[in-house]
Amino acid sequence: MLHLVYRIRLTAAAEADPRKFWAWVQEREKWFYDGLDTVLATRWTVRTVGTDVHTIEHTVTFADEAAWGHYRRQLSERGRVPAWDRRRAEQGTWWQLLDAALLSDPPVTIGFDRTPGPER
Repeated sequence: MLHLVYRIRLTAAAEADPRKFWAWVQEREKWFYDGLDTVLATRWTVRTVGTDVHTIEHTVTFADEAAWGHYRRQLSERGRVPAWDRRRAEQGTWWQLLDAALLSDPPVTIGFDRTPGPER
């Protein structure tokens, strides 16, 4: 698996109205990833200890590099649609991208997950 991880700093607008920010994120998740079938999962976490406290990490998971490449091409195509790109650019109201990293799973099965959930 391949994981694209963005580190995000909230803007003053997001910090001033966190309820509105998170509602925007939930709505964005629906339209932004709609039809991007190579995205297997997304995850959002908030850093609560360490450097950059209260930054957000957003992880997008793909099966492999080919799937990630297809995703990048799809975003490039969507970015050429003015209405879609204007909507995407709204993120500048809410956050600043600090950096991005591409991580891959190790070549062996390792780790465990005890979190309860409907799929377990």
